Amino acid sequence: MTNRRIYQSAFFVLLIFLSSCKHQDINLADYPEICFENQILPIFQSNCVMCHGPGGEESGYPLNSYNAIMQGVDPGKPFKSQVYKVLSATWVNNMPPDNPLSQENRTLIRVWIEQGAPNNTCSDTLKLSRIN
Repeated sequence: MTNRRIYQSAFFVLLIFLSSCKHQDINLADYPEICFENQILPIFQSNCVMCHGPGGEESGYPLNSYNAIMQGVDPGKPFKSQVYKVLSATWVNNMPPDNPLSQENRTLIRVWIEQGAPNNTCSDTLKLSRIN
């Protein structure tokens, strides 16, 4: 196989792969207020801080507090936020490596970021669900 043929094949595979990567459209009006303290922080605590917390092997990238998480968040822009990009990657370097976040948790984090990533607490935490 010639180098040109190899490059054409690789380009075609890459094109198909990239065209299949789509994010679900979200209408923010369909979601209640997402609360950092009650909904977002527990996701990071139960899935990330064993490596990305004090003493973890990835402690240089802490995810154990609002300020630490916000180092990788661009409020209102989940697709520019490093935290969301890493957590939503499903084709390489899944995070957490052995048990990637559920679609529900990824959506919860995405909606929270789109809502401006506030450091808030809600007295009545609602489960994320579409309102139809």
